[in-house]
Amino acid sequence: MNPEPASGRTPAGGGAALLRQEFRAAWGSGVGAVLAVLISAAAALAGPLLVRHFVDRATAGTTAAVLAGTAVAYLLAALVGTGGRIGSGYLAARTGWQIADRLRERLFQRLVVEEPVLEVERRQTGEVLEQIDGNSDIVGRAVSESVFPMIGNLVVAAGILVVMLVTVPAAGLGLAVLAVGLFAGFSRISRWAVSRWETARLQQARLFGFLGDALAARSDVQPLNGTAWVVQQADHRLNALFAVERRAYLAGRTFWPATQLFFAISFALVLGAGLNRMGSGGLTIGTLAMLYLYVDLLQEPLEQVSSQADELQQMAAVLGLSARTLAESPMGAGARTSARFPEGSPGIAFEHVTFGYGDETVLHDVTFDVPAGTSLGIVGPTGAGKSTVVNLICGLAAPASGLVRIGGVDVTTLTEAELARHLTVLSQGAHLFAASVRENITLFDDSVPAEQVLAVLERLDAAGWVNALPGGLDTRVGAGGRGLSEGEIQVLAGARALLRPCGLLVIDEGTSRLDPQTERVWSRVVEAVMPGRTVVMVAHRTSTLAQVDQILVLENGRVDVSATGNTAEILSSRAGATS
Repeated sequence: MNPEPASGRTPAGGGAALLRQEFRAAWGSGVGAVLAVLISAAAALAGPLLVRHFVDRATAGTTAAVLAGTAVAYLLAALVGTGGRIGSGYLAARTGWQIADRLRERLFQRLVVEEPVLEVERRQTGEVLEQIDGNSDIVGRAVSESVFPMIGNLVVAAGILVVMLVTVPAAGLGLAVLAVGLFAGFSRISRWAVSRWETARLQQARLFGFLGDALAARSDVQPLNGTAWVVQQADHRLNALFAVERRAYLAGRTFWPATQLFFAISFALVLGAGLNRMGSGGLTIGTLAMLYLYVDLLQEPLEQVSSQADELQQMAAVLGLSARTLAESPMGAGARTSARFPEGSPGIAFEHVTFGYGDETVLHDVTFDVPAGTSLGIVGPTGAGKSTVVNLICGLAAPASGLVRIGGVDVTTLTEAELARHLTVLSQGAHLFAASVRENITLFDDSVPAEQVLAVLERLDAAGWVNALPGGLDTRVGAGGRGLSEGEIQVLAGARALLRPCGLLVIDEGTSRLDPQTERVWSRVVEAVMPGRTVVMVAHRTSTLAQVDQILVLENGRVDVSATGNTAEILSSRAGATS
């Protein structure tokens, strides 16, 4: 996905401006839908006029041929109207989902791609998905099912009012005043309803986030007898959401009784004025029939507008929320320039680095140096700041003070794309997708030939078991590596690292609690990927640390030991450093 250009930022004007901006991406089908709606509305308005012509000519004693011609014209108008409705329905659906897909792409770009990784990981997955996909679906459905039909209904209603003003001016003027008052009231109610729908959408996103967390933690929750708490929390959140949605829904539906009252008044005014003028000879039977048909025709648009109000209010709420999301600058935006990553295996230097999350300082004045082409093992107790050091090297965070340099270049000046091309990470917790073995190793890069993938697996002594799989490299594995052992997952993670000729390698061992077989596999993977690179390793086992050139011991966010030499002696001098 290409990053959104600067001109793609949401302009001032909120949801309405965002809808106009997204409509440009579906300009062709959108204009076609509007034209089809207008044709359908024109055909609907033509029907009563043709009936008046037919009745007046019949009462005047015209020929059968004239009447037959009028009847044929009526049928043609009906056919054109039907065709217009079919065409507008198709084009409206196409436009709606083009707009939804475009909005979905932009929200994904903003909330997942542009947002710093640490900030993305802080948020609940279900909440982010609902903000992206749930909100986009609401917009697409509303555009396809309500926006274009609303245009047609308003055109029909306006046309009928114009006919009334011309034919029975007093009644028409009264209806026009009533219509203005009706829609003014509807606008005020809608503003209130939209604010309620915004609250409801935020609550629903948080609900989906909670449910996603509950599902992910089910294997921990059930043995600990926490299911009742999860159900109680879900019930509480659902009740709160229902209360907000009910108020928003009722606000939108208040328009329905008003439209019914408007129709009843319209019927009485128009037919009363029509009969009065007919009695005085100022109106023909055909014109009275036309007025009746127009009043009857007015009922359907009014009822549809009232039923569409709820969907349109939800769309307005979602567009407002999405516009604010897109207008926000990502955390840390503007800090990176177009600096180039150093060639080869660059050195790493921390220069008086201090970093914190919120008010909590995690690293205090940390300084160390990793010469080019050498390796560093980082150890320390839980919470010492080991993962934070890795995050700073990978450009996932920026220091509050001090500098992190790679090959002399400030990491904060390197774009994420530049870092991704020259730095690779090997983790025991590597994620596998629900895809083939080959796709998981190449990360869906079809340009990498199978021979190259197999050569990498040969270096890891893993080509045999991969070829023995039912489909070889094309064998599909489950999400998270279901169907594979821990050791096999780590082999595939190592193959990823070997496949990318990056000069800088970060290894996150994750845990020291490995069974003997998996430990042997992991050690073989680490030994295979380290040569020829600058390596920073967060390690927990002495056997792995024996392969590094120097040791950095962190404690309470400070450098406790930074030394080269015998790993076992260094660690034994710092009891508990690897706990």
